[in-house]
Formats: sequence, structure tokens, C-alpha cells
Amino acid sequence: MAEETKTQAPAEAPAKVKKKKTRPTNCAQSNKRIRRKDWYYRDGKYFANKQCFKLHAAAEAEKAAKADEAAKAAKAAAAAPTADAEAKPAGE
Repeated sequence: MAEETKTQAPAEAPAKVKKKKTRPTNCAQSNKRIRRKDWYYRDGKYFANKQCFKLHAAAEAEKAAKADEAAKAAKAAAAAPTADAEAKPAGE
């Protein structure tokens, strides 16, 4: 009975293991193998060389421009019906 009334000590949590930084293996643009001496790091990504980075930046800019253009078109389409409703009052 005395053993049942004893409280158990909480189990110790295992020590946190520090994760090693992982080496990049492939280029973000061309998926080429990257050697340590050839790393080109920009914008949080590793590239095989400067040319790959420039190609990636151009592709990202193009995607952003398309998304911006689509957003403007959607906004214009949403605003168009309200402009027509204001131009022609229902009572006239």
C-alpha cells in the first residue's frame, strides 16, 4: 500500500540533438549537381552558377508579372459591373 501512494518522478526528456546543416546537392534552377567550391547562394537557395541564378530570377519575375496581370484583370472584371450599375439608375 505504501508503494501505491508514492508519486512517480516524471521521465526525463531526451537531450535535444542539434541537426547538422544539410549540404545542397542540386541546383534550384537546373537541378545540376553542386560541388562545394561552386556554390552560388542567393535568396535562400543554392545554384550551380551565376547564370542559373539569373535564369531562375527571370523565370520568377515572369511568374510574378503574370500573377499581377491576372490580379488586375480580376479586379477590373469585379469593378466593371458596379460601374455599369452606377451609370444607369434602375428608375430611369
